[in-house]
Amino acid sequence: MEVHFAKVGCQTRGYVAGHHRLVPTCGSSNEQVIYYMVHLMEDASELESDKRVEMIMNGREGDKYHIQIATSERTFRRIVSAADEVAKEQLSLFEYWMYRLGKVKREIFERTYFGDYCVYMKLRKLALDLFIRTVLHILNKAHKKVYGEETPAELVKEVKRVINKF
Repeated sequence: MEVHFAKVGCQTRGYVAGHHRLVPTCGSSNEQVIYYMVHLMEDASELESDKRVEMIMNGREGDKYHIQIATSERTFRRIVSAADEVAKEQLSLFEYWMYRLGKVKREIFERTYFGDYCVYMKLRKLALDLFIRTVLHILNKAHKKVYGEETPAELVKEVKRVINKF
């Protein structure tokens, strides 16, 4: 998740698995943090009276719950948008790998725009970008632990060159 949320530019990260997104209402170090499932949220808006956010959540059997949380709408929207971006990337990668493995039925995924080649080349670039980011993230963590400093730029450049060679 660190790599995905860093890519979309959000330090506050939730837990995303495709359509299912568990996100915090604020930073996880805040003692008032609450995690909620975005995919169960129907709507949310800021309450003018006390600057809280009210969410309408869908429950079982059509029940609706109104929940008020102590956070700014700007923070709330930033975290939800980041989780949505991560989910979109994960679902795009899932589609790409299903295509690569020959599991996509053509009649279901027929595209009327640009054609499959352009779509899958874009998804291929996304997969490669996330792969490189993940490898560099792991390399940087290991390098910091062993040497106590950031990974040197020439090592990062060489790792990218080797990955792109294949």
